[in-house]
Amino acid sequence: MITLILGIILKKFYINMPEGVLLITLVVPLLFPLRGLLQAKRYTHAWGSFLSCWYLVIGVDVWVENPALSATILLCTTIWFTGMVLFARFSPLDWKEIPKPRAKTKNK
Repeated sequence: MITLILGIILKKFYINMPEGVLLITLVVPLLFPLRGLLQAKRYTHAWGSFLSCWYLVIGVDVWVENPALSATILLCTTIWFTGMVLFARFSPLDWKEIPKPRAKTKNK
């Protein structure tokens, strides 16, 4: 999150910033949930969807400068968010997450 905020601030103040620095600040946050996504963990998909909200902000912010790039970012962000939420909602529960049945009590 910090790198995304830093990337937005740097792009606003330093217009002639090299594209490589901007690319690094946008790609690094995507590496944090990568391990959990590759292992198909529901929890990682759930909080990874919140990470997509920052890219939504970036897409809206870029709209004035480059509408085509912004539309691409917004489309990819929407697909990413929808996929993460649907996976977290409809994936089968892990055996550790399945609640144990309660013991039945006898009524006297």
